[in-house]
Amino acid sequence: MKIRYYQTLLILLLTLTCSTGNTTAAQQYEIQLQSSDGDQTIPVALLQLTPNEAGWDYQLKMNEVGFGDYFLSMRPFKCTTDKVNMLCHLAYPYQINRKISKADLVDLEYDLLFIRRKPTDYGINPWNGLYYKLRWRDGLIEGKAHEVDLDLLAVPPEDNQIRPIQSHDLHEIDGKQLWLPKLVSQPQN
Repeated sequence: MKIRYYQTLLILLLTLTCSTGNTTAAQQYEIQLQSSDGDQTIPVALLQLTPNEAGWDYQLKMNEVGFGDYFLSMRPFKCTTDKVNMLCHLAYPYQINRKISKADLVDLEYDLLFIRRKPTDYGINPWNGLYYKLRWRDGLIEGKAHEVDLDLLAVPPEDNQIRPIQSHDLHEIDGKQLWLPKLVSQPQN
């Protein structure tokens, strides 16, 4: 009798674990930048989310395909380009926690900083920074580009200030004026 009781209890626990497992399982997304009309999409990274007590820890692996190596203003950059536009990824140079939640995607925003330039420009100017303000929508991450002067990052942030870019530093821009104004995520199996 006791064995049957424990078997039933075990089956019940396994059923509950399987039915709730999707909310606690690791998730993977491809992060893409898109043109305003959605006709052009460039995969920029693979995002791995691992659940924690407050949301997710994440790892971001930047895409090597479609990005070239450029040495601009005495620094190496990974850039993607078309005939008239170039976006260069600016790896955030300081400490971040790499944790996100439903209400806070700022660490991921810092990992997805870009500088825009023309392929014919000399050097690179952090004044032309792009900051993708992210949000959750229907279980996916999406973002809209904002202009930002990334010269803010030239000096290490003061103690206890791991997020030096503030909302007043971000400036909305008409997406039709940018090459890739949207960021979208696609679930990966």
